[in-house]
Amino acid sequence: MPIERINPDGMYDPPNDVLSQVVTATGDRQIHVAGTISEDEDGEIVGETIEEQTRKTLENVETSLEAAGATPEDVVRLTIYTVDAETFVADGDPHLRSFFGEETLPAATLIGVDHLARPEFLVELEVTAVVDE
Repeated sequence: MPIERINPDGMYDPPNDVLSQVVTATGDRQIHVAGTISEDEDGEIVGETIEEQTRKTLENVETSLEAAGATPEDVVRLTIYTVDAETFVADGDPHLRSFFGEETLPAATLIGVDHLARPEFLVELEVTAVVDE
């Protein structure tokens, strides 16, 4: 299943980029992972900082992807919700680059919000992946 990641000439290419400007995918099945946070299997929040919560949230995303037969490299779209976008860029972005890999970054949007579902939630991630059957 081909996934093509494109950063077209003429588009801003920010330093330390954690996204691809355009992603095209041809696959048999789409996988939509609901908003994921840094809860453990007992529903307890893991981490008190954006960095800690990002690490656990990415672990949870990977668990969801694996359950559906996908990997981080299959992700074509990422939406990041955070209560502190500036801190996320500093502390969360490095984990995204490590998780997705420099060559397989998804199209991504970072959205700063006033709050998430509970006050202790600092980061929430939604992903879409495409795989062949």
